[in-house]
Amino acid sequence: MLPEEITALNHHAYCIEGGGPLTVQEFTEKLRATRCIARESPDCIALSVPSFGIDDAHEMRRWAANKPVDGGKKFFILGADTITPDAQNAFLKIFEEPPPDTHFFLLVKSADFLIPTLRSRVEVVFGEKISGTEDVKDARDFLASSVEKRLARAEKIAKALKDEKMTRGEAAAFVSALLSKARGNGAFPRVNAVALENLMRAEQYAHDRSASFKIILEHLAVVL
Repeated sequence: MLPEEITALNHHAYCIEGGGPLTVQEFTEKLRATRCIARESPDCIALSVPSFGIDDAHEMRRWAANKPVDGGKKFFILGADTITPDAQNAFLKIFEEPPPDTHFFLLVKSADFLIPTLRSRVEVVFGEKISGTEDVKDARDFLASSVEKRLARAEKIAKALKDEKMTRGEAAAFVSALLSKARGNGAFPRVNAVALENLMRAEQYAHDRSASFKIILEHLAVVL
């Protein structure tokens, strides 16, 4: 799950230090799960590039100037090894007067290369907080467990949701971690297209607030 300083969205711009192009997909999946953002939503833009330049910044500013399509919040996620000085100055201008309901996330290896005026306008979060090791372990344990243990885990998550000890977004992140693990190496003893299809469908339902999370997980417990 994402750290509280990000999920609270008390700031319009965050710098995830220790991130970069390789972590953009992971971060974006967690953000979508936490905020229940549809995968195809135009209000969530994610870029992973070696260098982010002034032309890219102009495109970003044009996107930010538009109102949210879905009527909620907008999210711009950038993972880059470097951000050119001109692009940083463009960020500075938009961070001084941020568009309403728009949040920016800069995933970089180190915040040291940011110009001081830009760094002072972002909230720096250390990347290890979003490494996802807990989600991955839970997903690996679920996939390796017996049907009985999976059903018990489904019951536990359903109860945590009912008691408001877990958010819908956190539960959805668990399903996303299952899918991510299944797509990786060694999740199943052989390539299982049916299992992957069930997981992809479950991830879609996980973001539908009208769907029963207990039924989703109980189904996965049996079919995987």
